[in-house]
Amino acid sequence: MNAKNFLYENLKNEFKSTTGLADDNYLINLTNDWMNDANNSTERFKTHQLYFPQANKILDMATGCGTFLFYGLLNGFDVEGVEPEKWKLEFLKKKIIEKNYPLDWEKKIFPSFGENLPFDDEYFDVCSTYQTLEHVSNVQECLVEMLRVTKKGGGLHIICPDYRSTFEGHYRISWLPLFPRPLAKIYLRLRGKNPNYLDTINYVTEKRIRIILNKIATEKNYNIKIINVKKQNYLSHPKVKNSSFLPYLYLVFASKIYLSKLCRSEVQTNMIVLKK
Repeated sequence: MNAKNFLYENLKNEFKSTTGLADDNYLINLTNDWMNDANNSTERFKTHQLYFPQANKILDMATGCGTFLFYGLLNGFDVEGVEPEKWKLEFLKKKIIEKNYPLDWEKKIFPSFGENLPFDDEYFDVCSTYQTLEHVSNVQECLVEMLRVTKKGGGLHIICPDYRSTFEGHYRISWLPLFPRPLAKIYLRLRGKNPNYLDTINYVTEKRIRIILNKIATEKNYNIKIINVKKQNYLSHPKVKNSSFLPYLYLVFASKIYLSKLCRSEVQTNMIVLKK
């Protein structure tokens, strides 16, 4: 079975065993996205280069289907990744072979978990994680490890759902902010979804992640600065920078975006953590 078909079949089986069957068009689009290493991760790297212009050695936590890791390697960055799922590790091998990537790129991928990263202290310039913290066993331990392996002058880039939103991206249904789990499970059953998968999801929010990061910084004596990327992008817009009042209207701008996503798509946390 070629890499694309292998990916499609495993995604189909994964959805069936977790959140419920996905429609075929959704699976096809997702498969095509995750086969597209050439430009799937462009925006993430643009963010890295904006905040960490000298960064070259990057950790992908977790690698998943490899689009971020391979995009980085294709563009001259020294990217390494961790990925615990066996079928994804097998898929990554298939992808390397079928796309004629250098075979030694397989050595860039480590079968490990975020709570125990197999790297020395201050090994990476940047640690990047996308849609992962909501799935880990222990959010705090992962953040401790990510900060540990990051050099001073570098930092973290964290993108994950914010569970104060009104859409659950894994089940792809409307959702109450921080939906109480007992009620959420009843709701999922009524919607014909598998409620057990909810037990594997952490209700991460930007506020909670900030609290954990500041706690770690105090305990480990790190000097960090946390930046809300969406807010910073707003403040950096030329119209906002040249205005005397627009910088104070960020909450209005953020509220408008929140309302536009109401019950239709998830709100994400997108933050940079500078390690000084």
